[in-house]
Amino acid sequence: MKKVWFKLSKKNINFLIGYYVTLLIISLSLTIIILLNKSIDLSFEPTISFLSIAGGIGTSLIGCTMFYLRKLYKSCINSEMKAPTSDEDLVREIGVRAYFFLRPIFAIVFSILIYIVLQANIYIVAVKETTLADGFIYMTMLLSFFAGFASGDLISYFESKSAEIVTKIFNKN
Repeated sequence: MKKVWFKLSKKNINFLIGYYVTLLIISLSLTIIILLNKSIDLSFEPTISFLSIAGGIGTSLIGCTMFYLRKLYKSCINSEMKAPTSDEDLVREIGVRAYFFLRPIFAIVFSILIYIVLQANIYIVAVKETTLADGFIYMTMLLSFFAGFASGDLISYFESKSAEIVTKIFNKN
């Protein structure tokens, strides 16, 4: 038998579903606009960097909302989520709300980090100022989707790796 750690009231479950559906619609719209940017008559000419960042944010949110909406509804279907019944459960409910609410924000941060890493890789090897191709936009968007989808795993990975790195640095003395 699985331990039920999701403690959320029906009101909070409905709020989170609405939150994720809204984010999914916004991120799909943003992603479609970025993909169609050449066919849309905009009042300004967006740069590849702008399109990469905006597209990366859009696709990371798509991946994140898909993953966490699924996690939310599967938890409800499989009876892994219960309404809070005690003071301890009410505190746990705050943590569960934060868990679900903050994951899209983490996905956005990972998307921006991917953009920075890709830019750094280009400028480390470039001798002169480089002009980015449209492929940079799509690479950023693709990697950002996976980062958004796996944001929970990335957080755990960075937690463990950063602890190892810090331990190695301080144990050398």
